[in-house]
Amino acid sequence: MPRPRTAKPRSLRLAALGQAIELVIAENVDMTQETVAFDSGLAVKQVGTFVRGQGNPTYNTLLKLCEGLHVSLGELTSRADDLYDKRLGR
Repeated sequence: MPRPRTAKPRSLRLAALGQAIELVIAENVDMTQETVAFDSGLAVKQVGTFVRGQGNPTYNTLLKLCEGLHVSLGELTSRADDLYDKRLGR
């Protein structure tokens, strides 16, 4: 179970992306932020920043992140869009 957040996300969109990343990690028993970072070539701190909704990843960084998460960019952004819509009550 993830710890409660203490830092506030930069925007609702970035919060939704962070939640989508967190859900993908939670769905895979052997996956952690550390394994995602290693598989994507990103720093663990950077992955954590995205999960908290405080980082605004570039397109290339999103592609690397998706490699580490073992999902397509379309799947990750679709999940983030769904979560964003739920936050807005759509």
